[in-house]
Amino acid sequence: MNRLRTYRATTEGIRVHVRSKFEQEFSRPADRKFIFSYRIIIENRSHQSIQVLKRKWQIVDALGHRRRVVGNGVVGVQPEILPGRVFEYDSACDLACGIGTMSGVYVVKPNRVFGKALPFEVTIPVFQLEAPWTMS
Repeated sequence: MNRLRTYRATTEGIRVHVRSKFEQEFSRPADRKFIFSYRIIIENRSHQSIQVLKRKWQIVDALGHRRRVVGNGVVGVQPEILPGRVFEYDSACDLACGIGTMSGVYVVKPNRVFGKALPFEVTIPVFQLEAPWTMS
């Protein structure tokens, strides 16, 4: 049974919700291939629209392997999120063992009509990646 937990962080009115899930049918533990999916909800609670420009991930497994993933936007787009709206997407990652964590930041730019809008980083909370048999 997969236990679902929601992780949250808020930065300057932008709330990020994350849920992760072990994907048994796509994993091959004998080959050290553990697949985890995750759903992200980016909720704009601020008074201005924002655009997600980049993502920066830190992925760590219990064996000490570390990966850094940096890329433009999310799932192939750089979404604009209006005040009071959300953007949701699903993605996945693989680990060499059944336990790990992911965390990171989104680089977002406020879309202002007047004045200069400087990009800032929105925290993606640290969240657990755990195969069901590893949980106590």
